Amino acid sequence: MLTVEDYRDEARRRLPKLVFDYVDGGAESEFTVQANRRAFESVALRPRGGIDPSGIDIGVSVLGSELKLPVILAPCGSAGVVRSGGDVSGARSAAAAGTIFTHSTMSSDRIEDVVAAAAGAPVWYQLYRVGPVSRVEAAIDRAREAGVAALVITFDTAVGSLRVRDRRNGGLALLGSSRLKAVPGFLRLTGSPRWLSDQLVHGLRPKLMNVIQEDGTPQILGRGPSPSGLTWEDLAWIHDRFGGPIIVKGLLTGEDADRAVDEGAAAVVVSNHGGRQLDTAEATLRALPEVVAGVNGRCEVLLDGGIRSGIDVIKALSLGARAVLIGRPWLFGLAVGGDTGIQAVLEVLRTGLTRNMALVGVKKVSELDPRFLRVPSDWS
Repeated sequence: MLTVEDYRDEARRRLPKLVFDYVDGGAESEFTVQANRRAFESVALRPRGGIDPSGIDIGVSVLGSELKLPVILAPCGSAGVVRSGGDVSGARSAAAAGTIFTHSTMSSDRIEDVVAAAAGAPVWYQLYRVGPVSRVEAAIDRAREAGVAALVITFDTAVGSLRVRDRRNGGLALLGSSRLKAVPGFLRLTGSPRWLSDQLVHGLRPKLMNVIQEDGTPQILGRGPSPSGLTWEDLAWIHDRFGGPIIVKGLLTGEDADRAVDEGAAAVVVSNHGGRQLDTAEATLRALPEVVAGVNGRCEVLLDGGIRSGIDVIKALSLGARAVLIGRPWLFGLAVGGDTGIQAVLEVLRTGLTRNMALVGVKKVSELDPRFLRVPSDWS
């Protein structure tokens, strides 16, 4: 188990196909899923020689938090479907690695439990609109009272996408109201008895513990309103109500990034939702320089999508990202070994980043810049 790909392969063996495909898949043709990886593969490193490899420092400051690792755990909806208590495991593991965990609205773990699991380490909360605005207001108040360090507003989910693997696997039938339709899907789950026994204890229809309905009960995943994106017009009142830093996630253009700063964003995340929303959207690494230029130093820029190694982290930081976010990799680790698996994946990235910084010829991540890269000539 030396690479993130090793954990992906093991997760595939341990999870039912419909669950693995939910994690691993993307929208429609999955072109953007692959494009995110191809972008990293198309950039070459230009190392400097003669550098003392001792004392490599990979620490970075993100929104005032001093991180030991510039790799943040991205929000992943339904992490509990991979393993029960998935977000609590993610928060504990991020804290152990000295980094930030981002909690999704679409989680079966309570935000209060996730913040407690982080034991003082920063937790961000990704805010979706699920139902009326009153639910969003209640979620903001709850996140603030729980001690969340920042809100992450996702801008690339105005509507749901067509995820072909999910539809063909019939996974959605398990979450619907008809038990008869769920029978074929349930039978396919019996091939993963360890996963199934874990899930049966908590129920195969997870409750969204941070989406509280008007009767005071949590919404059940697959029933009730689907998540929808928030808008530019929402940012001002969300910022006022929360009173802390706002991060806008899901931007791919300098124009949108510039507007996000004008609307009060403390940071932006260059993201295409891991290729899970708009298929054929631009790869995030390729969009990164435009976004960095668009904000012109007025806010911090982060990136997610396609990170699989320490070398990938070096390339993103060299093009102007303050830190990166990972989604699928930490879910692969969760599937393999819970807290231990997530921490192992983070260790793969930590050691890979440290080792390859020494080989590139830099002592601190702050020294990384475009001079260490050769990008394709057709990149703007």
